Amino acid sequence: MNICIVNGFFPPHVSGSARLAFLLSEELAERGHNVVVITSRIGGILETEKRGAMTIYRLRSLKYPKIELLHNADLYWNLLPQTLGRIVSILRRHRVDVVQVFGQFQDLTLVTIAACRALSIPVVLSIGVRMEHPRSLYNSIFVFGDKVLVRHLVAQRVKAVVALDKQMRDYIIERYNMANGTISFIPIAVDVARFEKCEGRAIRKMCGLDGKQPVVLSLGTISNYRSPTSLIRALPDVLESFPESKLLLVGAVHSTKPARLVKELDLEKSVVFTGRVDYSMIPSYLGACDVEGHDLGSGMGVGLASLEAMAAGKAVLSSVREDNFIDLKLENWRNIVLVRPGNVKDISNALIRLLSDGKLRESIGMNARAFVREHFSLETVCRSYESLYEDITGSQVR
Repeated sequence: MNICIVNGFFPPHVSGSARLAFLLSEELAERGHNVVVITSRIGGILETEKRGAMTIYRLRSLKYPKIELLHNADLYWNLLPQTLGRIVSILRRHRVDVVQVFGQFQDLTLVTIAACRALSIPVVLSIGVRMEHPRSLYNSIFVFGDKVLVRHLVAQRVKAVVALDKQMRDYIIERYNMANGTISFIPIAVDVARFEKCEGRAIRKMCGLDGKQPVVLSLGTISNYRSPTSLIRALPDVLESFPESKLLLVGAVHSTKPARLVKELDLEKSVVFTGRVDYSMIPSYLGACDVEGHDLGSGMGVGLASLEAMAAGKAVLSSVREDNFIDLKLENWRNIVLVRPGNVKDISNALIRLLSDGKLRESIGMNARAFVREHFSLETVCRSYESLYEDITGSQVR
């Protein structure tokens, strides 16, 4: 089958969405499909790249300024005069059977859907991010744009919609007026083999840590949208029981609130902001930690970073519910540790219990690894996408 993967975010861009698009593209190509990737061109990267059965086209893009409305994130503008014609040409050249798009709010998604409608090519849209903002004015703008523009120009013009978890499915139903039965659930894919053996001694040495100091890792971009502030507020209670503990905050920083909070609570000696690190270093950081937890304030979902920590056999804190993955049940204190969103006491109590009991951490980590292997492996997730493509095209994918 000839499959086109479209996402404005693709490596070397670092994000969960970029990683998912990359993993799915590689796995589909390895399974014998001809895969075309259309993404944004960043810096001096080649416009066209060939990797085995996968061809990557990077379209000219302009980078948005970093503003609070857009969470100070790295976003790209692809809606240029030549973009539509370029996409049509690529789809025709490769005789694409189905297009897989990630992200409902990107202008690249909008142009791709227009091109596919002109060529009668079915589109599958995977949605993993909600259009929300903590400031009420900005959030009202997002809600309006979501319900008026995205609903009519994007969500209702595709053949199938994929939700990555229960919260996203509920969001899609409410924002885009879609029936539950029309939404497919396919979770994030995890390259589990990458996290089989995570060695963290070099990271501990680099951070000035010995082999016994408790380390809590918060892995992911820091923004107004996803923030470790609840975790930081829980740290003073943890330090009373484990005064040598360190909190490593690993990820690009797009909000100054966490750093200001660390200073306000006089935690500079116990908290390390690493900033963005190369993705190749993530297994080493996971190997260096005892517990992982990131966005514990919003209950928004278990992202790729936490799933990778689970694949590495780490005890992970999350503020979601046990039915976050619908029929794939999370089990509190068995394969994950669940706390109430933003509840600082829950977080500190959970951390103290975990840091006090190495056997408990190991048991939870082993169960977490088995859970991810069974339900989130590349092979399992890719088969689900293949089945969906077969359903909407009427073609056999193998």
